Amino acid sequence: MRLVWSALLAVAMIASFVPMGRAAPQSAQPPTVDQILDKYVQGLGGRDAIMKLTTLTMKGSISNPSTGETGTVEIYMKAPNKRFAATNIYAEGLDERAYNGAGGWYLDPDAGPKDMSGDDLTSIKLQAEFYRDLKLKDLYPQLSSEGRVSVGGKPAYVLASRRADASTEKLYFDAESGLLVRDDVPYVTGDGRSLVQNDFEDFRDVDGVKRPFTIRQTSPDFDYVIKFTEIRSNAPIEDSKFEKPQTGKT
Repeated sequence: MRLVWSALLAVAMIASFVPMGRAAPQSAQPPTVDQILDKYVQGLGGRDAIMKLTTLTMKGSISNPSTGETGTVEIYMKAPNKRFAATNIYAEGLDERAYNGAGGWYLDPDAGPKDMSGDDLTSIKLQAEFYRDLKLKDLYPQLSSEGRVSVGGKPAYVLASRRADASTEKLYFDAESGLLVRDDVPYVTGDGRSLVQNDFEDFRDVDGVKRPFTIRQTSPDFDYVIKFTEIRSNAPIEDSKFEKPQTGKT
């Protein structure tokens, strides 16, 4: 269930690289990494619109189509790098995890709140970057273009980033709209490593920035559909929201 949170990113929708009504010349060069990322930021609403935001609250439902299990999700983020996420799938129980700007923690159902380390800590630090969309080149220093593929029957440009553990994460940007419509995220399993595919859909404007209201996750281990019913920006969030609880077993 913790892999649910790898999917929850802000994404954008903007005009095409190619003017409407005109086909791209066959000899046209594909856009560069910088051009793809610039288009993405502009699609979010532009740098100024993004920088006006300081908090993000997301609430909705989660379901497993293969089992019929359902539950709720809540995510709270605060600039520059604080994040709290709670998933409550009724048949499985409550999963909480957070990053307070300095360290990460998760709720162990048997032992109570525990500090994060290793891959879990690395992952949540990346997710907690509030202005992540403006910093993709810094957060993914080895980004490279892998050309164009089809996502949902539409062309998309692929950017790939090789991780320190030799795994590769891929980001798929719609060639026409600029939206981040998919990403492939490696994760650790009990038997080694696997990959979760996150598809982002139903983009809506929220306080001047485009957000996906539906996220579909597919992997060999699980399938989830997340549907947000409420996304708000700049609502007050106390810093205590991100701190590890002092109650429970240690």
